Order: sequence, then C-alpha cells, then structure tokens
Amino acid sequence: MPIDIIIHPREKVTREVFVRDNPPGDVALDGYVCDGPFLDEDTLHANFDHHRGVIRDITMCTGMQVYYAIKGRFVERRNGNFSMHIDDVDQDGTFATWLLKNYRLFTGVQSNPAISRALELTNKLDITGGMFPMSLRDETLGQLLWISKPYADARKSGRLAQATADEMMEILHAVHRNLDDLYIGKAQTIGLDDRHEIYYQSPRFGFEIVREIGGNDARYYLASNGHLWSGFVSVVAAKPDGTHVYTIGKPFAHIDFPVNELYDALNAAEGLTRQNGWDGSTIIGGSNRNGSKLSWQQIRDVIEEHLAKRKERRATLIRTR
Repeated sequence: MPIDIIIHPREKVTREVFVRDNPPGDVALDGYVCDGPFLDEDTLHANFDHHRGVIRDITMCTGMQVYYAIKGRFVERRNGNFSMHIDDVDQDGTFATWLLKNYRLFTGVQSNPAISRALELTNKLDITGGMFPMSLRDETLGQLLWISKPYADARKSGRLAQATADEMMEILHAVHRNLDDLYIGKAQTIGLDDRHEIYYQSPRFGFEIVREIGGNDARYYLASNGHLWSGFVSVVAAKPDGTHVYTIGKPFAHIDFPVNELYDALNAAEGLTRQNGWDGSTIIGGSNRNGSKLSWQQIRDVIEEHLAKRKERRATLIRTR
C-alpha cells in the first residue's frame, strides 16, 4: 500500500488530537502538530519537527530527522503503510515527504551524493531560517533554488497564503519531480531572486523590517550581505482581506533579539494567543498563516517598546545587585 500525503493548509492540531483522530503509525511533519518531535511507542504515531520544544540551533530540520529515521528502519516498522500530514509545502516539508515516499533508495548503506548535499544545505538553511552564512555562488544552492521554484513562485505571488489542499498538492508534486531529477543527475541551477525592500532599521536596537520580494532567495542574499543579524521581521504576503503574513526571527539563539517574548507582545497587541496568533521556535516564527491585522508600522512600534522596556529592566537589575 502506498504511503499517502495529506495536506491541511494552515491548520494546527495538538499532539492529543493528532493521535486520537489518525490511524496508528501516521506521521506529522514540520509544524502540523503543535508540539516537539515525538514517537508514541504504543500507537507508533510520530512527529518530526524542529519548531517547538527544542533548541533550534542543535536540532536537525524535519527532512534530516526523517533521513535518520529511514536509516533506523522507521518505515519498515510500519510495514510501509501510513499517511504523512503536513500543513505547508515549504522546502523542508516537501523534502521530508519525498524522502519517505522514496525510502527504499536510502535504506542501509544506500545514499546519493547530490541528495546528501542538498539535504545538508537544506538543514543549515532551515535551522537558521534561511540565514546560514554561505557563498551565494554555491552550485548546490543553485540546484535547491531550482528544485523549490514551484513553491517559491507561489509564495512570492501571494498564492500560497490562501492555497487550497489541491493547489498545495500540485506544488508538492512539482517539487518532487525536481527532486527526482536531482537524484538521477538532471537537476538544473538558477540564480537568486534577490529583490527586496528594507522598510525600517532600528537606530537603537538594529533590527530590520523588510519585504522579501524575492522570497527566501532575498533572505539568503540579505543575510549573506550583513543584514538581518540583529533580528528581523519580514512581510511575506499581503492577503485580499487586508491582513498580512509575517515572519519574525534571528539566525542563531545567541543573538540578543528575544523572539519568544516578542510573540507574546505581538499577540497582546492583536488580542491573540500562541494558539491562534504569533508563535514559533526560539529562533524563528511568525504570524498565524491566515494573516495578521497589524501593519508593519504597528509591529515596529510594539517591538521598539518591548525592547526599550526590556533594556530598562536589565539596567534596573544591574543597579540593584
């Protein structure tokens, strides 16, 4: 029986709901379940994720977690009979689904150099939210850009923010076909779409608010040219109802931009919670994928105010020691 893929656009469920509502052995990928990675030894339900309940810098991306699981006979334990559940078709999630669909190619000592290089670069980029320092002339990067082009085009156009499950499935299948070509040595390479606008750079704290016209490509370009390293907010998409989809983040945990605190500050400004609003990992996250009502100017003001109060609290603690 084939391994199925079920797409739940922009939906999130708890671990308890996922285990209750899906057959034993089913697998959640890359954020559909709002929990850290887990394997239920009783039901064989599994969640491969690197967003919640983890130290992001030292946790492998979803695709790499899946690759290690394949080496550990994860699929055979389920007799190759389960469904994968995802809520988005980004680079990491689609790579993970392709690996599981093609697990027989990677069992035991089997490998493929081109796939290994692409997966390792995906791991570096996904862990750091697309901000891992690298040469933008790297051939593997050019291949990854070509492989993910169907997803990137949908994201840049704004179509992805309201895509149906069927539309997302078309994107996923297109990316899978490109990964097939990579495996057999027929992958193409394309250049970066580095178009962007910098709306704001904080004179006091250095964080930036940007519009990534070129999608993830623009983030690779900006980060490799010294931007975003003090923290950033990206305007990902504008929706017809007037809301916007945002990403907020920093490349590494050691950078002093308190992403976890800012989720709560932005949710408070919008009357939302972690369950229906801003959320993510300690390094990168964003608004609910259904959109935020805040303008980028309002987001700027919330962050500036929060960071100013945080700085004053720190100064007070130092003075009272």
